[in-house]
Amino acid sequence: MKEKSRASYIYPQIEQLEKELYSKQMQLNCLMRVTQAINTNMPARELFDMYSQFLTKELGVRRLVMLFRENGQWRCMKAVDYKPADTNQLGELLVDKYKDFSRVGELSPDLLKPFELIIPVFHKDDPLAYVLVGNLERSEDAYDRFKFMITITNVVVVAIENKRLFNRQIEQEAYKKELELAQNVQKMLIPSELPDECHYELSSIYRPHSNIGGDYFDYVKLDDGSFILCIADVSGKGIPAALLMANFQATLRSSMRIYNKLDDLVQYINRIMVDITRSERIITFFILKFDQASREISYVNAGHNPPIYISGSKSRLLVEGCTILGAVENLDEIEVGSILLDNEETLIVMYTDGLTDLKNGSGAYFDEDRILDFAFRHRQESATNFNRRLLEALEKFKGKQAYPDDIAVLTSKIKPSYLN
Repeated sequence: MKEKSRASYIYPQIEQLEKELYSKQMQLNCLMRVTQAINTNMPARELFDMYSQFLTKELGVRRLVMLFRENGQWRCMKAVDYKPADTNQLGELLVDKYKDFSRVGELSPDLLKPFELIIPVFHKDDPLAYVLVGNLERSEDAYDRFKFMITITNVVVVAIENKRLFNRQIEQEAYKKELELAQNVQKMLIPSELPDECHYELSSIYRPHSNIGGDYFDYVKLDDGSFILCIADVSGKGIPAALLMANFQATLRSSMRIYNKLDDLVQYINRIMVDITRSERIITFFILKFDQASREISYVNAGHNPPIYISGSKSRLLVEGCTILGAVENLDEIEVGSILLDNEETLIVMYTDGLTDLKNGSGAYFDEDRILDFAFRHRQESATNFNRRLLEALEKFKGKQAYPDDIAVLTSKIKPSYLN
């Protein structure tokens, strides 16, 4: 009788221990499989599938929703026996009310009533994921299973977040290399040295807004001693603008050898830009040619900020030309401006709209009138000193305000000795 009583006491204990051992082994096996999957860099979607299968098959979860936050938006990564009507609304509701493991009760919002447990995963104060489980199988080790659910959920979510951050780092490194390459290409396109001779002098200012920009200027000396100056502003910023600028520079340089007349040259460049951009990007452009034999300046202004021309005490804006490039396939009319130089020293200041977009603390712009006044007061300076004083004036004018856009300035001085 005593043996029978002892057996009835011991056997249930053994059975309970066996159940607990099975549960621990099952949990350990799950952790091992998840760890191996993480170490072999399993894709996030497959890791979510493994996680959900474990919850449904091993832990008795019949209803499941897993929300994961990416770029400020909530995505449903896995759903079993439930389809969220508005994932973002559900995610924001959870963020607002649940910071810790919680049970869904009578006072919980109706949107959460189909579930029993809420498992949040945070990194410091930032929510990474929420797992909602419901329709749970009842078992004696329910509390132990709940604790393991929290553990495995945190392991999976943190692993996926680390994978996402790692991939972002790789993308950023790749983008950084692309940006460095684009910067190097752009540096090759912008003249690094400009002539400073007894007859004429050129000086430039180039300040890209974000390390790489869409402003462009160039200088080309012709075989007969004449030269061409140009400046352009490609719409947009960053790498796309820089790539278009590179195309523009290549087109311009090659077409200079084909077209002698500026109107034919501009018409050709416009057609090429329309073919490349499909009229989705535009370019403002100004080109000037100085013919040494005739002592004449010819130019075309294609929708660009009018350069300033000062000779002696006379000044004017160089406005003749046409509309912007890249918008329409055929430019209806191109007016070529012409100036016959006299024996006075000549100053020409070409610039992009980043200069006129500059504001001071009072909201006033460094507009065309300010530039013209500055140029007239400093017309006797060398091109280099002119640009140095212009930079000083810009810094003083803007104060603590940032430069809003790319800035390019190309200043030229043609001296009387060049015209004799």
